[in-house]
Amino acid sequence: MESLSLPFAQLIIQLLGLPGLIFIIWHFDNNRLNKQRGQYEEQQRLLREAFEKEHKQDRNQVMVIINQHREDIAGISAMYKNNVHLVEDYEKVAGALMDTVRLNTQATTMLTDYLKNRERCTQLLNGSGGCK
Repeated sequence: MESLSLPFAQLIIQLLGLPGLIFIIWHFDNNRLNKQRGQYEEQQRLLREAFEKEHKQDRNQVMVIINQHREDIAGISAMYKNNVHLVEDYEKVAGALMDTVRLNTQATTMLTDYLKNRERCTQLLNGSGGCK
């Protein structure tokens, strides 16, 4: 409350009486409350602005993290797709290798059978005189 000198207060009491003094005190107190209310509203506005700024920064950070996660998931998905292609190609190579092994085994078996069942050179020399 703004200062109110004692002679001024006596003058008001003499002119307006005790209700007038109470009214003036109420008026000065009301002005003080209005100033406090204005300061409070200004503080609240500043706090809201600071909160909104921090909230926006946090939201931007979260969006960056979400986008990075999205990119990581897309990369992982691409890796799995590439692995599927590798497995399919491996199956083809394994099938071709298996066919080659079968053919080699068959050829080796045929050669072994031929070598076991052929006539020896010594048998041919004794009978006809030459090795074929």
